[in-house]
Amino acid sequence: MIFGILKTYKDVKKGTADPTGFGQDILLGVLKAPIIIFTVSGILGLAVFFVLGWTDFLSGPFGFFRVVFWILFIPFFFLEILFWKLYSKAKSLIQKAKNRVDEEVNTIKVEPK
Repeated sequence: MIFGILKTYKDVKKGTADPTGFGQDILLGVLKAPIIIFTVSGILGLAVFFVLGWTDFLSGPFGFFRVVFWILFIPFFFLEILFWKLYSKAKSLIQKAKNRVDEEVNTIKVEPK
């Protein structure tokens, strides 16, 4: 509970100091979470099928698991590359937008009365 309050306080402090940077960090975190979950679950699943297909664990290698491994490995590999490329493209677009907002804010001239 106390850690949640401290994190919220830190987020509010950062959000008021740099709103565009705070928004960028939140958006990248939202984009990165499903990619990491997909990567970890895919690697664990492929590891299980690899162990069952090529080792003597559980009474010998099974040809069925070798076939399933390759059927799942090929799309997993290409989807993983695609997701990380999309993430890096989104990250660069967000950084460009943040830089543009920062330039516009810095070029605003305020004249004293």
